[in-house]
Amino acid sequence: MIAPVQQRDLLMLREAAQERNQEQVQFYAKRLLMALPYYYALAIVVDRLVAFLPRFEAVYPDEKWVRQHLLVINAYGTAPDDTIAEMAMQQSFEAPGMMNYLKAVYDLIESMQEKHTGEARIGFMTSALVNVVMAGLADAWYGERQEAWARVRQNSFDPATGQYTDPQATQIAYHFWIDEDTTKRDQTAWLTIAEQIEAALQRA
Repeated sequence: MIAPVQQRDLLMLREAAQERNQEQVQFYAKRLLMALPYYYALAIVVDRLVAFLPRFEAVYPDEKWVRQHLLVINAYGTAPDDTIAEMAMQQSFEAPGMMNYLKAVYDLIESMQEKHTGEARIGFMTSALVNVVMAGLADAWYGERQEAWARVRQNSFDPATGQYTDPQATQIAYHFWIDEDTTKRDQTAWLTIAEQIEAALQRA
């Protein structure tokens, strides 16, 4: 039986997902993950990262450490050393969405480190979900628009002028976000996460 407060949070998460209210999505996702037993919450995050892994490996087949880390987490529920993930975050993985995915992997690993408080660990889980969803959105849209991706990546803010170096690139990013396919993928991803959380709450 799901408690009334969690039922309300699930409703609010679904509404936020439909409206694409990112702040509210993260707020309610974190609240719901905190309501779950730790390993139930962890399983939801791991599932999302494992699902995207084949796409990451197709682009970066030499980065075998990601699969190894996820296998350790999945099989034993133990935290891998976060050194490799920290080093990876210092590198540049240029393909669309792949730095988001690596950030999700890093956040997952940090969510298992006992040096962090319980709330901080759930915060890392939430961030991992946000980043793996964004990885999928960027990979799908920019993967078919490599020139647009290059312009967005190269665009930077010039504090001297108060302007972006490529104003049109900011419009590209906007069109990516409001694109119908991006919208549907974003909504579907978070509604699926809400279903996974609901199922976990029913089992808990």
